[in-house]
Amino acid sequence: MTTLRPQFEKALSNIQINGDKAKRAVEAHSEVREVLEADPALLAWGVDTKLIGSYARDTGIFPGKDVDVFVKLTKLDTNASPKDVFDAVWEVLANEYGSRAKPQDRSIKIDFPYPPGSDLVWTSFAVDAVPAVRDVPRWAIPGRDRELWSGDSGQWVTTDPEYFGKLSSELSTSPSSPTVGGRDAYKPVVKLMRQVRREHLGDSRPGGLLIEFATYEAWSKKLVSGNEWETLLAQTLRRVAERLASALVNPILDPALGTPVEPPVDTVSMRHAADLFGQLAGIAEDANRPQVNICRAADNWRKILGSNVRAEHVLPLPPGCGPSGSPLGPATPSRRPQEAQGFG
Repeated sequence: MTTLRPQFEKALSNIQINGDKAKRAVEAHSEVREVLEADPALLAWGVDTKLIGSYARDTGIFPGKDVDVFVKLTKLDTNASPKDVFDAVWEVLANEYGSRAKPQDRSIKIDFPYPPGSDLVWTSFAVDAVPAVRDVPRWAIPGRDRELWSGDSGQWVTTDPEYFGKLSSELSTSPSSPTVGGRDAYKPVVKLMRQVRREHLGDSRPGGLLIEFATYEAWSKKLVSGNEWETLLAQTLRRVAERLASALVNPILDPALGTPVEPPVDTVSMRHAADLFGQLAGIAEDANRPQVNICRAADNWRKILGSNVRAEHVLPLPPGCGPSGSPLGPATPSRRPQEAQGFG
């Protein structure tokens, strides 16, 4: 059976956060957490920091611009003032990092610029510290609208990022979840989906987290099957395209909370994303047809996965294939039917 497994393995390597970038990210978030957990006022509030977000779930992709730190204040609950809580965390970080610490809507961003004299701008990133108080059995973070912080509603927003991390790991390692060559496939496919979104949507909504939620839904409902990367990714693209199309009347849910994602994506952006992912799913399905030769298949996937600062194309061509997706020399054989095609 002819597949693009080696090429997808290289693509996954090209979008993996590793090497110096991963080392700097670990050092930075560890440093920020140590600063927060050493402050007397926050200690009195039971400060307990956790790494959350795509870094923590191992679903982030290169270059990985943001590292999220959950600043849990275990002795406070939603009776506390969001302003008082936010200002306390902000003061600690501003005193430590000066102008590198910048207040956001409900978090504090600490910039970690690339090393002086380096031309590797992609090595810069930020740590986002998100204050949180107890909202039993979950947690709450300040609402986005600061004008509501002193009102009767909208002060706090319930969340549970650690639980979503637990759900993601359980799905990834479930005996019923697809694997490729013995490797758990869910999280690598999430990374590929995030790469597709970044390549084709950039800064437009929906963001990477909503695409990850839609991917989680498709996999948890066992709508994706197979044992090769191209089979699994093609199916996931189709399932997510369908889910985005229905999301305007049947909102995509946060798996940890079982509630619609807030703020909602506007109608135009959601429809555009649904159409885009539908088109990309069609290109993927064409690549997976048995009669398509491996060079053309790889060219299709290169259009879908795009590039990053590491590689002009994150997915390399197989040996014997030219840059236009045509075979070099003797004709490259067509791809034989693959097992477990599922919804491909």
